[in-house]
Amino acid sequence: MGCVRLSLGDGIRYILEKQRQTILGKEMQEILVKGNEISPEIAIRCLEVALMNAKCQTRGFILDGFPLTKKHVELLVEKGIIPFKLFELECDLTECTIRAMKDRTDPNRQFPLPDSPEAISYKNAIYQNEILPVRQWYTEEHKNWMNINAKNNKWFIWDKILQETSNVTKKIQNYIERKSFNKAASIADLCISPQELLNRLGEYEHYCPVSLTLRDELVDCSATTKTDYTAEYRGRYYRMAGPKELQLFLDDPERFAPVEPRKILPAQNRRPHRRTEAEAKAMFPKPIEFASYCPVTYLDGGKRYEYLVLGQQEFAVEYRDKLYFLLNEEAREKFMRQPEKYWNIRLPNKLPPPKNPIDLLNLPCLGYLEQTIATAIIKSLTATGCFKPKFPFLSIQTSALIYMAYHLKAYNTKSSDYIRRKFRRKLYIFEEQCELISYLAKKTTVRYKDPNKQPPDYNVKYETFFALRQNVPTLNWLT
Repeated sequence: MGCVRLSLGDGIRYILEKQRQTILGKEMQEILVKGNEISPEIAIRCLEVALMNAKCQTRGFILDGFPLTKKHVELLVEKGIIPFKLFELECDLTECTIRAMKDRTDPNRQFPLPDSPEAISYKNAIYQNEILPVRQWYTEEHKNWMNINAKNNKWFIWDKILQETSNVTKKIQNYIERKSFNKAASIADLCISPQELLNRLGEYEHYCPVSLTLRDELVDCSATTKTDYTAEYRGRYYRMAGPKELQLFLDDPERFAPVEPRKILPAQNRRPHRRTEAEAKAMFPKPIEFASYCPVTYLDGGKRYEYLVLGQQEFAVEYRDKLYFLLNEEAREKFMRQPEKYWNIRLPNKLPPPKNPIDLLNLPCLGYLEQTIATAIIKSLTATGCFKPKFPFLSIQTSALIYMAYHLKAYNTKSSDYIRRKFRRKLYIFEEQCELISYLAKKTTVRYKDPNKQPPDYNVKYETFFALRQNVPTLNWLT
């Protein structure tokens, strides 16, 4: 890779070996002569000086084993040192202990190290406790933290890191090149913090200028702080809805972000806002527009009666100080993009009858069954009638009842996935065994037929058929 490898210890040794006569070098010598511990603040100062080396500035550098604590992160940020990519090699405690025990027998080992199982366990516990805020900081602020499974071989890890590093380097070079020609440039993987992104947003704020210009859609990108589809132009940041919109913006930024915008965002009170179920409840007694029906489903359905569907409270939108309920997330997204299209639809005179909740406990037995399991039984009866099961050595009635029981268990929506898969497998085997009768009836002849001329699976199915005579149905068949 050609980068300079540096650790915190390397930075300290660099000052002691090559800059002993500087103020920082003399300060370091005084601390060491007194036998005191080097504080993180002084160590970071040493690292900062070491990074000013010409090789580090021209070829790049790799910080090995650093930062390890939140204090280290704060000091790096204070000095303006932000790594473009951080790789954490994940390895469980057992694997670390095994590797440490193998290193003990290494003939090239010069000094004994504290690598007993107890020491490794203690180090791992401290590391897991200290690295958590570091990982959280870089993941939330700069989105540049990447985990790699250290159980893979070193060539796989090397290739993975090289690939990611090359991608980041290409993006940095592309950004610098486009900026030098005053072109729009993507800022993906440039470690832009959420606060900096917010401070430098353009006139379209978090909305996609490409979608607004081409399709007159308000696409809000504020749900995430990622900069994968964000571009910089004239010192301002513009957020895009996706990769296609980003490429269109990079190809012709003047079309979508001119000095005098052709299309401007509506005022803050004219923009749609998502509302959660709790927020919608807190707005009571505010009336629900369009009689709680979904305006998107109705308009997209050609304003037909059958498309008058009640919206759901969890998909609420507030627009122009009015509250709307949408059918699902897809309908809400359509409303958010084009609110002017849906907000002022006139409600038809003929409405569906209101759906009032039914108290199942007060229903008669037949009504209770109709409201709860009628659909499942109808599907089961239909499947039984279509297949017409006849199990060997069982009556048609018994075969049909067993088939229905398997079908009900296989497609019970309240059962777990494991139970449904289990009984679908049993249903499939039961169907295969029922088909033995029709198979043997077609393949068995009145006259003797040479076994070599019989189908390959004939004998297996013939023996299976008569073996089922001993398989008497019991109560545990359906468990």
